[in-house]
Amino acid sequence: MDIAVESHVKKCRGCLLVSSPDPPEPMIRKDLPNGPWEDIAIDFLGPLPNGESLLVVVDYYSRYVEICEMDSTTAKDTTAQLGKIFCRFGVPITMRADNGPEFSAACEELKNVCDELRVKLINTIPYWPQQNGEVERQNRSILKRIRIAQELGQDWRQILNKYILSYHATPHPTTGRSPEELMFGRKLRSKLPQVPQIVRLDEEVRDRDKLQKEKGRIYADMKRKARPNDIEVGDRVLVKRTRKENKLSSDFAPEEFTVIRRRGADVSVRSTKDSSEYRRNMKHLKKIQTTCEQQTTQTVHRNEEPLVLEPADNPDELVTQEEQSVYTKRMRKEPSKFQDYIPH
Repeated sequence: MDIAVESHVKKCRGCLLVSSPDPPEPMIRKDLPNGPWEDIAIDFLGPLPNGESLLVVVDYYSRYVEICEMDSTTAKDTTAQLGKIFCRFGVPITMRADNGPEFSAACEELKNVCDELRVKLINTIPYWPQQNGEVERQNRSILKRIRIAQELGQDWRQILNKYILSYHATPHPTTGRSPEELMFGRKLRSKLPQVPQIVRLDEEVRDRDKLQKEKGRIYADMKRKARPNDIEVGDRVLVKRTRKENKLSSDFAPEEFTVIRRRGADVSVRSTKDSSEYRRNMKHLKKIQTTCEQQTTQTVHRNEEPLVLEPADNPDELVTQEEQSVYTKRMRKEPSKFQDYIPH
């Protein structure tokens, strides 16, 4: 009966549209690059109250942060600012960004600069900022310092500069070394006294980075109840709405899509209505159960062999598993003080 009810609910179209999203896919950690400034991540923070925005650049190896204040976020101004950053630190191998108009693959100016410098541009999944988590985490810390300065009536630029100085000189909890030390091979001089020392950092940093990332992955997967999803290429799915018109709007749009490509949690789908293609994270999809799959599931449950217990020779010897776990097999004997007891 329970199997029939579950099968009926999974085939209910209205239940699928208003149901909660599936748990996220288990986290896949990014390996540490071979050296500093090979893989970087970029993003805009803002606009701020004065109308300006901050271009935040993070190095995946050292966690070094570069912040640039910009009045305009057009593609022309963005590429010009990136050119200045590349002059100071060199040209990276890969550059990860979201799908903003100035960062997307459709932006001709950024595409031309990347092709000229042979930089591989990696765009994250739309509406999934977790894929660019390194720079998103920095944005949260930077925004917190700016808000504190704003509430205390202080100059947020001076507060931000002090934060960046302290951040670059402080050992990172993941690598165990300061960003400045991994980026430039030396410790940043600050107000704190230092003892000169020369150590080989790379092997120690890689071991610590891998250990901390694995701990974080296990904790995050347990907290999010992450589990692998069975959506495959060719399946029919529903896509979660990015915007709701009102409170009664369902979480998933009624339009059906077909999965045409999957790479981990990164899935591309095609509309069965107008053949338009979209890229989404696995958590934003809901699989539509077909009649064939429901019949297969029911057949598997029917084919399960029931557990048959062979009758014992003596009915008194029948003991349940609970009784076996509670009662031990040792011989029980009354205390000697009760041997002369005569019941009335």
